[in-house]
Amino acid sequence: MVGEPLTEILLQADARGESLGPAAITFLVRRYAAGAGDDVRRALERGLTRVLDGVAAGEREPAWIPMLCEAAAVTDDERVGDAVAALSRALREAWPYRGPMLDAMHGIDACLAAAMFLSGGPDGRDLVAGAVDELERVVSLVYRPGESLPRSLRSPDEPDGGVEEHVAAAAALLTAHDLTARLPYSMLAEELIQPVRRSTGEPGVAARCALARVLGRLARLHDDEEYVRAAIVAPSSDYRAEARIVLDSVAPLAARHSEDAALLGVAMDEIAHPS
Repeated sequence: MVGEPLTEILLQADARGESLGPAAITFLVRRYAAGAGDDVRRALERGLTRVLDGVAAGEREPAWIPMLCEAAAVTDDERVGDAVAALSRALREAWPYRGPMLDAMHGIDACLAAAMFLSGGPDGRDLVAGAVDELERVVSLVYRPGESLPRSLRSPDEPDGGVEEHVAAAAALLTAHDLTARLPYSMLAEELIQPVRRSTGEPGVAARCALARVLGRLARLHDDEEYVRAAIVAPSSDYRAEARIVLDSVAPLAARHSEDAALLGVAMDEIAHPS
């Protein structure tokens, strides 16, 4: 099992009374689903309760949405679905968004994840259309072939974005592809990741782990021969090997903070278990 030392870091943080972040709860969800014991279950229950209480009190954090969507598989707390719907509605209220590019893409990506989770009801159907429309609006505003993305939608012609902006945009586009199977989304994601795909120095732990996860998602697409025949893909791309190199650069730093350790653990899990 990937990340047993990381599990212990999170359990110790929980024992100290630290509030577990979305990556930490996601990591514990996966450990519990894989058969971890009561210590993981108790820490997971405390973490989920804090988040659900926070949503009920009006707190809003886009990263909670994908975490809650995963947690629904291991909890019978009926508040999970309501929390996902409430968080996605709050994000939609800000559309058309005009602030930082990073926030725009994180919000869109979270709403696309919520749309998949809520797909059986009217909220899900409306959210698919709204999130896709907002994604295409933002992309049309900021995308310039061969240029970097901007840091802010208020200055879309300033190509001053960095690793975080490119990774967040690629992640949202890949989630849109997961939801719609539209090849232009995944192909644009692959294009946008090219300038930053080997970034192992300047970005922080969170950005590098997010990069590794995007590289892992692209690797899984490249594993599909039918997809490779249909799409335009980057030549000589071993995204899985590149993701491992990125994670190796993170490992010495991640143990310093519980959420960084969890980010590393989640990314390691996805690279080691690509299905």
